[in-house]
Amino acid sequence: MIVPGFLTRYYQKGEYPFLSLNDLPNIEANRVKHIHCQKNNIGLFYAQDDYLYDRKEIEKWIYQELIRLGGKPKNKVPVYMTLGESPEGEFGMRWDIQKNAEEIRIPLDEIDLAAVSFTYPDSMYEIILDADGKETGGGRTNTSRVYLYQDLPSVIQKYRVFDNYKYYIEAQVWNRDMLHKYLLKVKRKAENTMSNIDQSNRIKEGLL
Repeated sequence: MIVPGFLTRYYQKGEYPFLSLNDLPNIEANRVKHIHCQKNNIGLFYAQDDYLYDRKEIEKWIYQELIRLGGKPKNKVPVYMTLGESPEGEFGMRWDIQKNAEEIRIPLDEIDLAAVSFTYPDSMYEIILDADGKETGGGRTNTSRVYLYQDLPSVIQKYRVFDNYKYYIEAQVWNRDMLHKYLLKVKRKAENTMSNIDQSNRIKEGLL
Protein backbone atom coordinates (compact mmCIF):
# COMPACT_ATOMS: atom_id res chain seq x y z
CA MET A 1 0.00 0.00 0.00
CA ILE A 2 1.54 3.30 -1.14
CA VAL A 3 1.52 6.13 1.42
CA PRO A 4 1.91 9.68 0.03
CA GLY A 5 5.40 10.94 0.69
CA PHE A 6 4.53 14.44 1.86
CA LEU A 7 2.26 16.51 4.08
CA THR A 8 0.46 19.62 2.83
CA ARG A 9 -0.25 22.74 4.83
CA TYR A 10 -2.95 25.10 3.52
CA TYR A 11 -2.83 28.70 4.70
CA GLN A 12 -4.02 32.17 3.77
CA LYS A 13 -1.77 34.31 1.58
CA GLY A 14 0.36 36.70 3.60
CA GLU A 15 0.14 34.62 6.78
CA TYR A 16 2.92 32.62 8.40
CA PRO A 17 2.10 29.04 7.33
CA PHE A 18 2.43 27.38 10.71
CA LEU A 19 0.24 29.51 12.96
CA SER A 20 -2.74 27.98 14.75
CA LEU A 21 -5.80 29.74 16.14
CA ASN A 22 -5.28 27.99 19.45
CA ASP A 23 -1.92 29.71 19.81
CA LEU A 24 -3.93 32.86 20.54
CA PRO A 25 -5.93 33.80 23.64
CA ASN A 26 -9.51 32.60 23.27
CA ILE A 27 -11.09 36.03 22.69
CA GLU A 28 -8.51 36.98 20.07
CA ALA A 29 -8.76 33.57 18.39
CA ASN A 30 -12.55 33.88 18.09
CA ARG A 31 -12.19 37.41 16.72
CA VAL A 32 -9.78 36.24 14.03
CA LYS A 33 -12.00 33.27 13.18
CA HIS A 34 -15.08 35.50 12.92
CA ILE A 35 -13.30 37.86 10.50
CA HIS A 36 -12.10 34.91 8.41
CA CYS A 37 -15.61 33.45 8.24
CA GLN A 38 -17.15 36.77 7.20
CA LYS A 39 -14.47 37.46 4.61
CA ASN A 40 -14.81 34.05 2.97
CA ASN A 41 -18.54 33.45 3.59
CA ILE A 42 -17.82 30.38 5.71
CA GLY A 43 -20.57 28.67 7.67
CA LEU A 44 -21.02 25.13 8.96
CA PHE A 45 -19.25 23.93 12.11
CA TYR A 46 -16.21 26.20 11.69
CA ALA A 47 -18.35 29.29 12.22
CA GLN A 48 -20.02 27.97 15.37
CA ASP A 49 -19.22 29.71 18.66
CA ASP A 50 -18.10 26.50 20.35
CA TYR A 51 -15.74 25.44 17.55
CA LEU A 52 -12.51 26.46 19.30
CA TYR A 53 -13.61 24.95 22.61
CA ASP A 54 -14.36 21.64 20.90
CA ARG A 55 -11.11 21.83 19.00
CA LYS A 56 -9.07 22.37 22.17
CA GLU A 57 -10.74 19.40 23.82
CA ILE A 58 -10.01 17.19 20.81
CA GLU A 59 -6.41 18.44 20.70
CA LYS A 60 -5.93 17.42 24.33
CA TRP A 61 -7.25 13.96 23.57
CA ILE A 62 -5.04 13.52 20.49
CA TYR A 63 -1.99 14.78 22.40
CA GLN A 64 -2.58 12.28 25.21
CA GLU A 65 -3.18 9.45 22.73
CA LEU A 66 0.03 10.25 20.86
CA ILE A 67 2.04 10.03 24.08
CA ARG A 68 0.27 6.80 25.05
CA LEU A 69 1.22 5.32 21.69
CA GLY A 70 4.87 6.23 22.21
CA GLY A 71 4.97 9.49 20.27
CA LYS A 72 7.05 12.46 21.33
CA PRO A 73 5.19 15.74 20.85
CA LYS A 74 7.19 18.92 21.47
CA ASN A 75 4.36 21.48 21.35
CA LYS A 76 0.96 21.47 23.07
CA VAL A 77 -0.85 22.93 20.02
CA PRO A 78 -0.45 21.13 16.67
CA VAL A 79 -0.17 22.37 13.13
CA TYR A 80 -2.85 20.68 11.02
CA MET A 81 -1.84 19.25 7.65
CA THR A 82 -3.13 16.68 5.18
CA LEU A 83 -1.39 13.50 4.13
CA GLY A 84 -0.68 14.15 0.47
CA GLU A 85 -3.05 16.49 -1.31
CA SER A 86 -6.51 17.39 -0.10
CA PRO A 87 -9.34 15.97 -2.21
CA GLU A 88 -11.57 18.27 -4.21
CA GLY A 89 -15.25 18.69 -3.41
CA GLU A 90 -17.17 19.62 -0.28
CA PHE A 91 -14.77 17.87 2.10
CA GLY A 92 -11.64 19.33 0.55
CA MET A 93 -9.56 21.99 2.29
CA ARG A 94 -10.23 24.58 -0.42
CA TRP A 95 -14.00 24.10 -0.39
CA ASP A 96 -14.78 26.12 2.71
CA ILE A 97 -12.25 26.94 5.44
CA GLN A 98 -9.25 27.49 3.19
CA LYS A 99 -10.75 29.09 0.10
CA ASN A 100 -8.06 30.50 -2.21
CA ALA A 101 -5.39 29.13 0.11
CA GLU A 102 -1.67 28.94 -0.52
CA GLU A 103 0.02 25.61 0.19
CA ILE A 104 3.39 24.25 1.22
CA ARG A 105 4.34 20.60 0.86
CA ILE A 106 6.82 19.05 3.24
CA PRO A 107 8.45 15.69 2.42
CA LEU A 108 8.00 13.12 5.15
CA ASP A 109 11.76 12.57 5.30
CA GLU A 110 12.08 16.17 6.54
CA ILE A 111 9.80 15.46 9.49
CA ASP A 112 10.31 13.69 12.82
CA LEU A 113 7.36 11.31 12.57
CA ALA A 114 7.49 10.63 16.32
CA ALA A 115 5.95 14.10 16.70
CA VAL A 116 3.11 13.49 14.23
CA SER A 117 -0.29 11.93 14.87
CA PHE A 118 -2.92 11.07 12.26
CA THR A 119 -6.70 10.81 12.23
CA TYR A 120 -9.14 9.68 9.57
CA PRO A 121 -11.00 11.68 8.58
CA ASP A 122 -10.43 15.27 9.81
CA SER A 123 -10.51 15.28 13.61
CA MET A 124 -13.22 17.97 13.66
CA TYR A 125 -15.64 16.46 11.15
CA GLU A 126 -19.08 15.61 12.48
CA ILE A 127 -19.02 12.36 10.57
CA ILE A 128 -18.63 8.78 11.78
CA LEU A 129 -17.43 6.13 9.35
CA ASP A 130 -17.82 2.39 9.80
CA ALA A 131 -15.17 -0.17 8.91
CA ASP A 132 -16.21 0.00 5.26
CA GLY A 133 -15.94 3.79 5.09
CA LYS A 134 -19.71 4.34 5.05
CA GLU A 135 -21.23 7.21 7.02
CA THR A 136 -23.10 5.90 10.04
CA GLY A 137 -23.70 9.03 12.09
CA GLY A 138 -22.23 12.24 13.40
CA GLY A 139 -21.22 14.19 16.46
CA ARG A 140 -17.87 15.23 17.87
CA THR A 141 -15.54 13.65 18.02
CA ASN A 142 -15.96 11.26 15.15
CA THR A 143 -12.39 10.06 15.38
CA SER A 144 -12.32 6.90 17.42
CA ARG A 145 -8.59 6.35 17.00
CA VAL A 146 -5.33 8.21 16.71
CA TYR A 147 -2.81 6.64 14.37
CA LEU A 148 0.96 6.68 13.99
CA TYR A 149 2.73 6.76 10.65
CA GLN A 150 3.28 3.01 10.63
CA ASP A 151 -0.50 2.49 10.90
CA LEU A 152 -1.23 4.36 7.67
CA PRO A 153 -0.94 1.50 5.14
CA SER A 154 -3.60 -0.49 6.99
CA VAL A 155 -5.81 2.62 7.41
CA ILE A 156 -5.57 3.42 3.70
CA GLN A 157 -6.38 -0.17 2.78
CA LYS A 158 -9.17 -0.64 5.32
CA TYR A 159 -11.06 2.52 4.37
CA ARG A 160 -9.95 2.53 0.70
CA VAL A 161 -9.07 6.16 1.24
CA PHE A 162 -7.76 6.93 -2.23
CA ASP A 163 -10.09 4.68 -4.24
CA ASN A 164 -12.79 7.34 -4.21
CA TYR A 165 -10.95 10.20 -2.57
CA LYS A 166 -13.50 12.08 -0.46
CA TYR A 167 -12.00 12.48 3.03
CA TYR A 168 -8.35 13.22 3.67
CA ILE A 169 -6.14 11.77 6.37
CA GLU A 170 -5.35 14.60 8.75
CA ALA A 171 -1.87 14.96 10.22
CA GLN A 172 -1.32 16.82 13.47
CA VAL A 173 2.30 17.97 13.65
CA TRP A 174 3.45 18.62 17.23
CA ASN A 175 6.89 20.06 16.49
CA ARG A 176 6.97 23.51 14.86
CA ASP A 177 10.76 23.76 14.84
CA MET A 178 11.19 21.21 12.07
CA LEU A 179 8.47 22.89 9.99
CA HIS A 180 10.15 26.27 10.40
CA LYS A 181 13.54 24.82 9.48
CA TYR A 182 12.12 23.37 6.29
CA LEU A 183 10.47 26.70 5.41
CA LEU A 184 13.81 28.48 5.85
CA LYS A 185 15.47 25.82 3.70
CA VAL A 186 12.93 26.41 0.91
CA LYS A 187 13.35 30.19 1.14
CA ARG A 188 17.16 29.96 1.00
CA LYS A 189 16.95 27.67 -2.03
CA ALA A 190 14.60 30.13 -3.77
CA GLU A 191 16.89 33.06 -2.93
CA ASN A 192 19.93 31.20 -4.26
CA THR A 193 18.06 30.34 -7.45
CA MET A 194 17.08 33.97 -7.99
CA SER A 195 20.64 35.10 -7.26
CA ASN A 196 22.02 32.64 -9.82
CA ILE A 197 19.47 33.79 -12.42
CA ASP A 198 20.35 37.43 -11.76
CA GLN A 199 24.07 36.69 -12.05
CA SER A 200 23.50 34.77 -15.30
CA ASN A 201 21.51 37.68 -16.73
CA ARG A 202 24.25 40.14 -15.78
CA ILE A 203 26.87 37.99 -17.50
CA LYS A 204 24.74 37.88 -20.66
CA GLU A 205 24.38 41.66 -20.54
CA GLY A 206 28.12 42.08 -20.11
CA LEU A 207 27.78 43.62 -16.66
CA LEU A 208 30.05 41.02 -15.01
